[in-house]
Amino acid sequence: MVRLQGLEGGLSSMALKIIKDQGFDKANGFTAETFEVSGDASTQFFLQGEADVSFDGDPVTAALLRSQGNDVTTYFPMAVQDVALVVRGDSPYQSEQDLIGKKVGHDGLDSGSMTAALVMLEEFSNLDIEQQYDLQLTQEAALLRLLERGDVEGVFTAEPNTIVAAKEYGMRPVWGPGWQEWETAAGGRSWNITAIARDSWIKEHPELAAGVQNAWNDAYDWIVEDPSRVTTGELGELIGIESAEVAAGFEEMISTSEYFTKRWTEEDVAAAEAFIQYAAASGLGIEEAPPGAVTRLPDSSAE
Repeated sequence: MVRLQGLEGGLSSMALKIIKDQGFDKANGFTAETFEVSGDASTQFFLQGEADVSFDGDPVTAALLRSQGNDVTTYFPMAVQDVALVVRGDSPYQSEQDLIGKKVGHDGLDSGSMTAALVMLEEFSNLDIEQQYDLQLTQEAALLRLLERGDVEGVFTAEPNTIVAAKEYGMRPVWGPGWQEWETAAGGRSWNITAIARDSWIKEHPELAAGVQNAWNDAYDWIVEDPSRVTTGELGELIGIESAEVAAGFEEMISTSEYFTKRWTEEDVAAAEAFIQYAAASGLGIEEAPPGAVTRLPDSSAE
């Protein structure tokens, strides 16, 4: 038995459901017990030992927990960093620089997406968005409506909301997605979702740790074989796909961009470590990049 947790109503919970429903856990030598946890309780649930592996992590989360004395590491990826900065289709703004001094909506600076935006915009665009944007905090569900009404001039989004913005509101990105920005500027990948576990658990259960990674690899193969599997029915509802247009856009993204991923090369590990170093330099809760926050199992996929 391996206890797996995901974020309630999100991509990580979708991954857990696929692994369980398709039997990818048993095919890889374990039985999954899955938990869907709300965002405000996710970290504590994991730290209290209620789960062996959390699918609701990223390299910065692992580094932050490690810097606080927890033997937490991120050891395989699931989805690349998809944060984007979106404006109205008829607005004059063409780049992230054009929004300096303007009202820009977001759903919380402590989210993984906004942490990535803060780091990348500072490092690659010389923008301190906390100082140079007039940031407006609001609920994720209200961001696109506020932009459409003109209450803000731009909003930070993640998928599938970036596709919703384009298909249903005629909006367009002026920056992002984050993984492309990172790959162009620094090389390797940047991630929205990675799996985290304790070093001690991985050391005590190396076969199970590898089995969980392989179960995700099987889930990834199942998704890319037919992306409509995750845009329709219960899975589509789980991740917020509400129209045929948005479903088609999400399927195209999966087919053409490796949005979901099982690639975990040495270059990717180095990129994750570099991202943590940038985050530490930006003062985002990590005083210095702790060693060991990113791990690659010996037989990790290099695809």
